[in-house]
Amino acid sequence: MNIENKKQFATLALAIGLGLVAAYLTAQYVKSSIDEQRKIIVKNYEKKSSKIIQEFEGLRGQLKKLEQNQVSLAKQQKHLASQPRGAGNVGPGAPKEIVDSTVFSVVTPPGKRAMTVLLDSLSAVGGLINPGDFVDIIGHLKIPKPGESQDNTKVTSVLFQNVQVLAVGANFKPVGNAVLYQTQQQTKQLNVTLAVNPEEASLLSFAQSFGRLQLTLRSPSERSTKEMQVASWDALADYVLERQGTELDLPKSSIVVNEVSDDDSDEVEPFIQIFRAGREL
Repeated sequence: MNIENKKQFATLALAIGLGLVAAYLTAQYVKSSIDEQRKIIVKNYEKKSSKIIQEFEGLRGQLKKLEQNQVSLAKQQKHLASQPRGAGNVGPGAPKEIVDSTVFSVVTPPGKRAMTVLLDSLSAVGGLINPGDFVDIIGHLKIPKPGESQDNTKVTSVLFQNVQVLAVGANFKPVGNAVLYQTQQQTKQLNVTLAVNPEEASLLSFAQSFGRLQLTLRSPSERSTKEMQVASWDALADYVLERQGTELDLPKSSIVVNEVSDDDSDEVEPFIQIFRAGREL
């Protein structure tokens, strides 16, 4: 074998050796990359698995607590069912019934009835009301005229004062905060549950069927009531003249209100007389 052939053979052997080394190094790099990716996938899987396990444990704890509440409620119901309900158990020594604190009836004051009215958010103080608040109820009423079915007399007046708000929607616990108020303001209509006596409940239902209700929010320190004049053109003119010194040329109202001296401790129903053509209706 001459020198030229030896050089060619050596070059070929060197190329083969370098190729083998390159293949080995490439294989090692690929293996290392695969191992690194596998570690990352395993780590992410372990994190997700741990999170899922924690959520599952939380749900299991909630279910366990719910089961305990159901067992407790069943015991209370069984206890109530076993208590006699005859007339002899209404005296001072009668056993007190156990009522779960999550039952809505526990927030209804004695002698009152819970009544829900549907109001638009603006009429419900712009949504800025909360269970435990006290409000006055204004009625915007359409009083039908006798013999004229298509023509009504529009009257605006305070119907009830110092009425307790028991619930707004399904919430009957005082948890007022900016987020809640903002949510109620963005809601078009609100279910507001009020505490009224049986007579007020029927009158409130009657008034709502002939008009629209509106709430005004009272200060927590104010519990007194007073005589309120029915809103009319005469009342508006008298108020502006007395407070602002300005005389308004307004049409005369056909509604006359008897002014009665007020006693803050007594609630007095507004007395309204309606005249037509100079005759009392």
